[in-house]
Amino acid sequence: MLHFIIANELHNLFYILSASLIHLIIAPHFMHKERQLTLFFACILGTFIFLYWNFADIDPLIYSLQLVPVCLLFVTLSVGIVPAIMTWIVFNMGCMFVLNYYWEPALLSSTFLLILGFLVRNRVTHASLLIKLTYATAILLVYELLYAPLAPYVLAPISLYASYVIGCAFISLWIMIAILYFINKYEMQRNRITHLDKNRMLAELSATVSHEIRNPLTSTRGFLQLLLRSDLSNTDRRRYVDYALTGVDQAISLLTDFLNFAKPSLNLQEQLDIKEELEHTIRFITPYAIDFKITIDISHDSEAPLYILGESQKLRQCLLNLVKNAIEAMPNGGRLSLRTCKHPSAVQISIEDTGVGMTDKQLSALGKPYYTTKEHGTGLGLVVVISLIKKMNGKISFSSSLNRGTQCSIVFQQY
Repeated sequence: MLHFIIANELHNLFYILSASLIHLIIAPHFMHKERQLTLFFACILGTFIFLYWNFADIDPLIYSLQLVPVCLLFVTLSVGIVPAIMTWIVFNMGCMFVLNYYWEPALLSSTFLLILGFLVRNRVTHASLLIKLTYATAILLVYELLYAPLAPYVLAPISLYASYVIGCAFISLWIMIAILYFINKYEMQRNRITHLDKNRMLAELSATVSHEIRNPLTSTRGFLQLLLRSDLSNTDRRRYVDYALTGVDQAISLLTDFLNFAKPSLNLQEQLDIKEELEHTIRFITPYAIDFKITIDISHDSEAPLYILGESQKLRQCLLNLVKNAIEAMPNGGRLSLRTCKHPSAVQISIEDTGVGMTDKQLSALGKPYYTTKEHGTGLGLVVVISLIKKMNGKISFSSSLNRGTQCSIVFQQY
C-alpha cells in the first residue's frame, strides 16, 4: 500500500516539476512580459493535467488530497493570481467530469485554499524558506481538515491509507516550496549580476568616450594656442587651422563609433601605408610634444611603402594613444624614437621613450581594464588600442625598465 502511494506521489511530482522546468526554460523569451509569462505557465500546467488524465491511472483520493492542493498552492504562491484561478478551474473540472467522485469537498476545500493563498502571497514572496514552509504547511493543513469531514470515504476503514496520502502530500509540498525558493534566489542573484554588469558597461563606455575624445581635443587646443602667435604666416595659420579641424573631425568620428558600437565599424578593406599613417600622427601630436619638451626622431628602414589592411582612422587613433602615452611618460622632457622596419611577411612599428619606465608588476598589468599608471587616467585607452590592433591582424607587445624608458612594438601582417 505504501509503495503504491509513494509511486503515485512521485508520479504527480513529475508532472508538476516538468511544468516548472519548461516554464524556467521558456521564461527568458518573455523578459519584461510578466503577464504573458504567467498565462503561459497556466497553459503548460493545464496541458500536463490533461496528459495526466489521459495516461495516468488516477486514484481519486491521491488526486484530491495531494495533486490538487500541492499544485494549486504552488501556483498561487509562486506564479500569480490568473494562473492560480485557471488551475483551480481545471482541477475542479477534473473532479466533476473526469473522476465524478466526491467533487463537492474538493471544490469547497480548493476554494478556501485559493483564498488563503491570495491573502498570504505578498507576505511570503520575499520571506525566508522557513516562513514559506510554515505558511504553505498551514494552508495545506486547512485544506486537508476541510476536505476530510466532507468526504466519508476518507474517514472509512481506509483512513490509514488516507493518512499516508496526506503525509506524502506534505512532503511533496515541502519539496516544491524548497525548489521554488532556491529557483527564486538564483533568479534574484542573476538579476543583480545583470544589473551590475549593465552599470559596469555604462561606466566603462562613458570613461572610454571621455578618454578617447580628450586626445584629439588636446591636440586641437595646442593648434589653437599656436594660432594666437602674432608672427605666424598665413600659410602656417591655415595649416594649423586644418590640423585643428582634423582633430575636431576625429572627435566627431569617435563619438559616432561609440554611438553605433553595436555595429562593426572596422572593415579590413583599406590599403594603408604604415609610414604615411605614422608621419600623419607625428604631425598631429607635435604641438603636444613641444609642451613637454620632447624631441621626436622618426626613421624608416625601407624606402618602399609598407602596406597593411586596416582602417586609417582606427590606426591613427591607436598610434595617437601610444605616442601620447610615451610623451606623458617623460614629464621632464626626453626623446621619443619611432621606427618602422620590414620583415619577410610583416611590418613593425617601434615606439620608444626615455621616460620613467615601469616595474615588472606594472608591465604585466598593462591592457587590463581600469588599470593605469597615470594620475587622471581611466585605464581604458590601452584596452581599446589592443582590441583595434588585434582586429587589424596585428600584435602589440611592451618592454620596459624602471627609469630607463619603455618600448612598444606593433607587428602587422604585410599586405
